[in-house]
Amino acid sequence: MSQMASKARTIDLVLPGREQSYRVLIRAGLRFALGRELASLGLPNRVFIVSDRRVAGLYGGQVTGALEEAGCRSAVLTVAPGERAKTWPVAARLAREFLALGADRRTPLIALGGGVVGDLTGFVASIFMRGVPFIQVPTTLLAMVDAAIGGKTAVNLPEGKNLLGTFYQPRLVIADPDFLRTLPPKERLNGLAEILKHGFIRDPALLDDVAAGHRQLFRDQERLADIICRAGAIKARVVAADEREAGLRRILNFGHTLGHALEAASRFRLPHGQAVAWGMLAALELSRRLTGLSDEAAAYGRDLIKSFGLARKFPAVSIEAVLSALPLDKKREGQNLVFVLLEDVGKPVIYPDVSPGLAVECLRTVAA
Repeated sequence: MSQMASKARTIDLVLPGREQSYRVLIRAGLRFALGRELASLGLPNRVFIVSDRRVAGLYGGQVTGALEEAGCRSAVLTVAPGERAKTWPVAARLAREFLALGADRRTPLIALGGGVVGDLTGFVASIFMRGVPFIQVPTTLLAMVDAAIGGKTAVNLPEGKNLLGTFYQPRLVIADPDFLRTLPPKERLNGLAEILKHGFIRDPALLDDVAAGHRQLFRDQERLADIICRAGAIKARVVAADEREAGLRRILNFGHTLGHALEAASRFRLPHGQAVAWGMLAALELSRRLTGLSDEAAAYGRDLIKSFGLARKFPAVSIEAVLSALPLDKKREGQNLVFVLLEDVGKPVIYPDVSPGLAVECLRTVAA
């Protein structure tokens, strides 16, 4: 069975009481069917694509060509690669460019890129003329299994990550594992960190399956598509149960409280996956101290994270800068922090009363 002939894996994200549910489609080569998929949604045949300059150079022509073959006119707008693009001034600039190009309230916006492009494009889509249709075409593993699913959009402020944002669901997510052939090794690690997170909070078997021969994972497109589908389905089920993070969805923040603080302390130079890996290591230590996670389970988690090449060397950031960034976390309650911890692997618990000092102490412990 060829990759193009293989059937797309499908995740249906059904939001209770909402008309806008949507599908995540996963198949190698699926980007060439983007025009057909848009037509099936009844969207207008003129679209705007947002991408970073690197991804646009690699795949912009393929995507616009596929859209043209389906009778869809498109234009590509680019931003700089990385977190430096995820800011309010860039969002405002994109909105003005859409307006100048004649976009209206029905004009779809397509995010072609990783989590940064998806967050940025989704944020603009949610506020431009009070909301326009939004399509996710993730090109990184992290975005395919996590960032493109669930409708969280945001831009950063100098003080911290994702401090301006909305909940705004896409109309469709197209995940084509062929994009990952050109993904740099550090970006593969970013995605693997999020897959591990999903395993820690919901599916211990996923951890074992990914660990078995993970160095060959990107050479086996069918196995890779299966892992993407399994991890993405975990995210989709949690979002369907709690779209706006009133309760259950908070478990998706395992490793992210300290992870985001590390990113902010590094001025967003530290890759997201590496930051989350250190955050998960600290969360495992906190879990050992606060929620009864066994020494054996904590050691298993530590060894697994490090076996992937994550968290090899503590980043060149000051602990004081991390401590300064923690009070800006969106999930804090009063002076203390809300952490996602584990009672066991696959059994998360929301712990609402972690002091910043204890969190940093655990980070120091795992960094030693």
